[in-house]
Amino acid sequence: MKFLPYQMSKGKKPLFIYLPGMDGSGKLLESQRDLQHNFEVRCLHFAHDRASDWQGLIKPLIHLLKKEVDREIYSRVYLCGESFGACMALKLVEMIPDFFDRVILVNSASSFYRRSWLNCGTYITSLMPNTVYNGATFLLFPFLVKISAIAPSQRTTLLDTLQSLHPLTVSNRIKLLNQFHLNLDKIQQFSQPVLIIASGEDNLLPSLEEAQRLKQFFPQSLISILPYSGHCCLLEKEINLRKIMHKYSF
Repeated sequence: MKFLPYQMSKGKKPLFIYLPGMDGSGKLLESQRDLQHNFEVRCLHFAHDRASDWQGLIKPLIHLLKKEVDREIYSRVYLCGESFGACMALKLVEMIPDFFDRVILVNSASSFYRRSWLNCGTYITSLMPNTVYNGATFLLFPFLVKISAIAPSQRTTLLDTLQSLHPLTVSNRIKLLNQFHLNLDKIQQFSQPVLIIASGEDNLLPSLEEAQRLKQFFPQSLISILPYSGHCCLLEKEINLRKIMHKYSF
C-alpha cells in the first residue's frame, strides 16, 4: 500500500487524497488531471493487497496517511473515494474523522449488498484460472462503463487494469464488500461537508438510491447527480470532477 509517485507543487494547495475502486491501482484518475490546478493530488495504490477484513485494510492506510501527511502543511485535506474506495473513505471517516476537512463519495459500493447476483462473484472468481477471468472482464465491462462516453484509450487502460488483477484479489474484495457495514453512531458525528456523486446510468450498482441513503447520515451533505453517466464516471470525457466540486463550493 502506497501513494503513486507525485511531485510537490511550488504553491501551497489543499491536499486531495484519492482512493480508487476495486482495481486498487490509482492510475485511473489520470483522466482528471485538471485537479492538479487546485490541489496536491495523492492517489492510493493497493492493487495487490488481500486483507481478510476491513480492519486489516484500513489500519495500514491510516498508518500511511499519518506518516505521509503533515496536517500543518495543508489548509485543507480532501478525501475522495470511488466505488470500493468510497467504502474505504467511509471507514476512515469512522476511525479518524478529524483528519479530513471535505469528503467526496463517488458511486459508493456501500450499496453492494443490494445486488445479490454480484455476491456470487466471491465464489466464482476464486475458482477461475487467469485466462477465464480475463475473458469474464469483457462481460463485466458494459456494467462498469458507459462505453460511448469514454475515449478508446481509456477503455484500453481500464480493461488492462482489470485484467492485471489476480482473481483471488478480486474474490477477496467482493468478500469485503459483502461484509461492509457502517457504524452509524460514528458516521453521523462527522460534521464536515460531504459531496455524494451518483451516476444516473450506473448499470452495476444502485448509486442513486445509495446517494439518498448516505445523505441521511451526514448533516452537511450534498448530492450531485450525473444523469447520463455510468459507474466509472470519472473516466468519461464530459466529466470534470474539479468543476463539479466548484459548482457545489467544495
